[in-house]
Amino acid sequence: MASNKDILSAQRFNRQRLVMAFSAGTPGGRELEPRNMLRPVIGGIAIALVILLVSLVIGRFTSPLPNDWQNNTLVVVKNEGTRYVTIRGRLRPVTNIASARLLSDPGSFKQTTAGADTLNGIERGSQVGIADAPESLPAAKSLVPRGWAACSSTAGATSTFVGSAPSGMGSVGHALVSVGKSHYLIANGHRYPIPSENLDAALHALNLDADPVVPVDATWINLFPQGSTIKPFSLSDAGTPVTTLSSSISNPIAGSLLVVSDGSGSQRHYLVRADGRVARLNEVELAMYKLGSPNVTEQQVNASDMSQASTTTSSAPSDWPDTLGKGVTENQSACAVLQVNASGQMTSTISASNQVDKGGVTVKGGTGALVRATSGGSAGQVFLLTDAGRVWALGGTTADTVRQLGYTMSNVSNIPSPWISLFPAGPELSKAAVWKGVQDK
Repeated sequence: MASNKDILSAQRFNRQRLVMAFSAGTPGGRELEPRNMLRPVIGGIAIALVILLVSLVIGRFTSPLPNDWQNNTLVVVKNEGTRYVTIRGRLRPVTNIASARLLSDPGSFKQTTAGADTLNGIERGSQVGIADAPESLPAAKSLVPRGWAACSSTAGATSTFVGSAPSGMGSVGHALVSVGKSHYLIANGHRYPIPSENLDAALHALNLDADPVVPVDATWINLFPQGSTIKPFSLSDAGTPVTTLSSSISNPIAGSLLVVSDGSGSQRHYLVRADGRVARLNEVELAMYKLGSPNVTEQQVNASDMSQASTTTSSAPSDWPDTLGKGVTENQSACAVLQVNASGQMTSTISASNQVDKGGVTVKGGTGALVRATSGGSAGQVFLLTDAGRVWALGGTTADTVRQLGYTMSNVSNIPSPWISLFPAGPELSKAAVWKGVQDK
């Protein structure tokens, strides 16, 4: 038989079940199963990891200044774009990246980003910089020292391309161009003047009278070194009998032409000199000699007849081109192209492209050049060309300035000085120029 104590305990237990049923909504007053306590623990860990990750990300973008920030460092303020260059622990507003680099020691330039709060309490200095210096600099691997093209345009001004080229670009053997009333034959990397009094006759003799004459400006024509004038020539002692040649040659005289045909149908022309020697004439020499000696006689001979003859050079200029090849045609632009010749020197060659409509400078984005403008030697002013289409002369000690800008002297390429004239020039780049006008140095 249950005691009173047992009955009271049973009543309490039953009352507890009823209260639990009403409060938890469990039918029949069933007891709730105990919850898994690991779930809130796992959830808490996940939330903690998310908070940690967010903190790391925020810290990444609001990182403090590096330990060695006091000198040679360009500091860009996050979310503002304000730029400072650090000099002896002081922050100075700087006008452009080129100026910041020029203020750094050679090879020591650094760049970092910091929040505005990070810079609170750091002393400021006055603004420094060259107002018209480059805003961005090409990487050393993106320098383009050759393959530049300068083309005539229908507008009359030169159109210059660096790192790119106009459509339809292809090499040609020659071009006929004019600068004002002066006419030139462009061939063999040179410009050859053609006097106006001989122009029509010379073009006809050279079989160029159907070629278009392309108008160019003085800057373009100067890209090609001056060659000898294309004009008729003759021998002053023409008609003098010559007795030292083969007896099978009939009555040779000075000034006459001996013609040898080969199996392919081509012909070689030899000019007989008064001393008995013969000079082989190339395509241009032959045309100009016939123009200057309209009554010249020609005699067909065999190759064996020439075996005993001593050879010499003609009296024509030695720098005339040997042959002309195809030329610039209608609806094409004449283009000077900067290339490396067989001896490793930069020279101008002639090409043609589809017609260019306007002048100007086009430099492929992200490229540029570091060049020394020379007159044939190894000395000359060093210039930086950027994709802004402008050049800046480097001042100060050239090697130091080159390193301050992030390059080495091995990145400098020599080019003919007239090519620099194609680009608008900015102010000199040097450390002294950056400090110019600054009082609190």
